[in-house]
Amino acid sequence: MNNHRKMYLRMITQSFWHRVSRVIIASLSIAVGAATLAGLGLVAYTVPAQMSKELRSYGANFVIVPDGSQALTTGQLTAADDIVGGSALGRAPYQYTNLLFNQQGLTVMGTMLDDAKAVRPYWEIDGDLPTGPDQILVGENVAETYRFAVGKKVGLTEPTTADGTAKQLTVSGILRTGGAEDDLIVMSLETLAEFTGGTNEFNIIEYSVDGDQVRLNSLVEDVNSSGQGMEAEVVRRISQTETGIAQTLQTLIWIVSIIIVLLTLISITATLNAVVSERAREIGLKKALGALARDVMGEFVGESMLLGLIGGAVGAAAGIWIANFISMRAFAVQLDVNWWVVPITLIFSVIIALVGSLLPARRISKINPVDVLGGE
Repeated sequence: MNNHRKMYLRMITQSFWHRVSRVIIASLSIAVGAATLAGLGLVAYTVPAQMSKELRSYGANFVIVPDGSQALTTGQLTAADDIVGGSALGRAPYQYTNLLFNQQGLTVMGTMLDDAKAVRPYWEIDGDLPTGPDQILVGENVAETYRFAVGKKVGLTEPTTADGTAKQLTVSGILRTGGAEDDLIVMSLETLAEFTGGTNEFNIIEYSVDGDQVRLNSLVEDVNSSGQGMEAEVVRRISQTETGIAQTLQTLIWIVSIIIVLLTLISITATLNAVVSERAREIGLKKALGALARDVMGEFVGESMLLGLIGGAVGAAAGIWIANFISMRAFAVQLDVNWWVVPITLIFSVIIALVGSLLPARRISKINPVDVLGGE
């Protein structure tokens, strides 16, 4: 048995050695197809996920509001966190109220500042995020209207009672977003609680969720059916953008991949057909000496598998480089290489080589020693 295997390997090796040019052409054909598919596969798998995280800079894609006129409580916040679970990349609750500055009403937003900055990474702050209980952020429009500046003291008063709470707060930073926050004063929930009497109630909870449209819609159903007095909504302008980009990219890659597979199959089949034509007399002689059709086909299939392994190994290495090049140049995203691409590329290359050898193998099985050895 060992001698048989040694002879089998020797025959394949000798066949490769005597047809170096054909072997190189076939290996390169497989390598080009494998490299293209490996590169596109990595891009299709990693880039949409990384781009989705990048799109989180546009803000939350999932929000929860009260089911009715009542505000959300800390208990409902905990229940919402349990429903969203580990798919949340960020979460921030918000409480809105009105305070007075020189008898003029200003809209104030209380939140967990570090969490809000994670959910709304587009915030630009001239100065610093508040770190103490007596510091606030001032929206750009409010700062311009009332001439607030970083370091200035601002006296705010709670307006709903005759002796409403009044505090002197320090502006730690000017907030620029290009959105509604520019017209607000932003402070921590602890600071706002000193004006509202310490009630931790929220008007809205924002989540940045790592998930597609299907996942978000599922979370909406879970929240709305929880019986916790909450309603969930998907921020569609963001979630649809993410889903649309991922679907378009993956569809395009699938189409290109199918074309590459067909072209690779055509190239391999043509090359192996040429090999069969060149080796017709050799194959005829083997059959005349007693080799069966299955023996010749086994040798030919073994050569095809070896070609697939050689081309696949080269293609996997080239594919990783191609994927990294595409992701950096086209998407400005650092590629997160998944090394599963190497064995998958090798398996794919072997399969392509075997499928491409079907027609040539059929020709081998029909070779008549009398015809080829007789010079026909």
